[in-house]
Amino acid sequence: MQEIETCDSRKGLNAIKKPGAELVIWQRSLPIGFRKWIDRTEVSMLPNLRILVQPDALRPALEPLLDECGLSANEMCNLLIDDIESLVSTFADVTRSEFVDVRLERIDHDACRKFHRDNVEARLVTTYRGPTTQWVEMAYAETALREQKLFGGPLKHLASNDVAIFKGSCAGSNNGVVHRSPPIEGTGHTRLFLCLNKKTIVSPPQHADA
Repeated sequence: MQEIETCDSRKGLNAIKKPGAELVIWQRSLPIGFRKWIDRTEVSMLPNLRILVQPDALRPALEPLLDECGLSANEMCNLLIDDIESLVSTFADVTRSEFVDVRLERIDHDACRKFHRDNVEARLVTTYRGPTTQWVEMAYAETALREQKLFGGPLKHLASNDVAIFKGSCAGSNNGVVHRSPPIEGTGHTRLFLCLNKKTIVSPPQHADA
């Protein structure tokens, strides 16, 4: 039986370690001021980056990259860095990873719009801006994989700013939860999406400041 769990704290994400757990969702909210700031930030200034770091090296690696985007140090930018730093640390603890592959992506197209299972052991995702990750319950998984964009539901999605850890097909549990990025091409929406993975052969080189 595929288990989907929710929690109300960062610590609750550890539930993904349970043998039957396939998806754990931390239902949270971020400060209203931060949400307004990120939604009003010029699209061209939203970061689009990928780095491989140890958790304690995240901040010195990320700060100059955000500065290059035009997100100079201020209260809201620091809040974004603090949040990513804590999520990287949490993911490293949960997966017992020395290094974390961090993708902070600006997306205005249909990235990963096909229903799929991740070819990883575990992956953490959250969306800071725009539509969020969509997923289907186990009973509808094969139908979604087969029908793809013709799939008529039922379709679930993370709430704004929710943090989720998905098990992937490499976990050897129950093949992982079928999900996709929301189709947004042509809608005028731009997402700011955070994705954390363990180090793999396709990860970038270790960041110089790591």
